[in-house]
Amino acid sequence: MPFTPVDDALETSTVDWEASTAEVLQELTSVQDELIEVLGTKRSQMVARDIPGMEATQLRELDLIQRLEQLRDARHDLLLSAQKQGLPGDSIESLAVLADGAEGEKLREIASTAKQRMRTIQNETLVNFVLAQRSVLHLSQILQIIATGGKLQPTYEQENSAHQGGTLVDHEA
Repeated sequence: MPFTPVDDALETSTVDWEASTAEVLQELTSVQDELIEVLGTKRSQMVARDIPGMEATQLRELDLIQRLEQLRDARHDLLLSAQKQGLPGDSIESLAVLADGAEGEKLREIASTAKQRMRTIQNETLVNFVLAQRSVLHLSQILQIIATGGKLQPTYEQENSAHQGGTLVDHEA
């Protein structure tokens, strides 16, 4: 991972916050771009019912998840080190605000774009979840048809229902 946290023994050393923040943001941008592509591929494969393709895509997706976890840990270390130095440690955006000049503007833009990409990733993930749920529902219905031999089984019907009125509340009650 690009960022090496400040060692406790060397806490007085300075960290180039601009460079460290830029490294984390660049890696995040790279992973987000790949993940958006993978999620789109996965959606297409689910629609086409391409099982071998989905299995291959799953391996790529797991690799990206691992990279995101490493990135999350590097971000945590960066923010923790920033707090120890008296800088804002609540978010990468807060550190990007500290950067001056053209580089600072670029960092703030990358941080903002990364935030928007996370929303896109959340939306893509939700779409894939809904597609997967629809497939599960379809399979459930197929299994029910197979189990009942294709005959519809009324939910509320009982033996001798003709004598009991067949309504939820009897008229005689």
